Amino acid sequence: MSFPPRTSVIEGLLYSGTYLFTGSPKIGKSFFMSQLGYHIATGKELWGYPVRKGSVLYLALEDDFCRLQGRLNTMFGVGTVDGLYFTTQARTLTDGLNGQLEEFVQLHPDTRLIIVDTLQMVRELGNESYSYSLDYQNITTLKTFDDEHSLAIIVVHHTGKLEASDSFDMISGTNGLLGAGDGAFILQKKSAPILLP
Repeated sequence: MSFPPRTSVIEGLLYSGTYLFTGSPKIGKSFFMSQLGYHIATGKELWGYPVRKGSVLYLALEDDFCRLQGRLNTMFGVGTVDGLYFTTQARTLTDGLNGQLEEFVQLHPDTRLIIVDTLQMVRELGNESYSYSLDYQNITTLKTFDDEHSLAIIVVHHTGKLEASDSFDMISGTNGLLGAGDGAFILQKKSAPILLP
């Protein structure tokens, strides 16, 4: 059998699939997600990488519309962007989120990217006992959707407080999150070395 290659969203950087985007609180994850959404919705290249223009759905579940608009205005001098859609409410993964995503994709067949910010907001409500199988199932539910529609899904999540020699070990939760996804990005601040005279 012959299978087509993954569809590029940002050539050389992001392809169809489900990815974790992790970092510590307040490091700038949501700012970068807004930047990513803007570039894909407008088709403008990002850091020299060619971008395939298409619709973007941003589930900004820890934000409000005023803050989202202010962020776009601060970054790009605009309050709205054609093709970049925001929502601040969504169902959980066990209560119909994929159905809501399906409705959006049917209305916007050119959808290239869906951003879920954050994973915690779409996990099963009231379930604080996470296990490998639950983490795996959370990501697999989204991955099944992206496989059917050949688009990219980025799931924003947090890193733990402990440093690790392997950066992926810093992702909060079990290895089930990374095991079920297609990849992960980790946003970190690196301290500059202090040079003494």
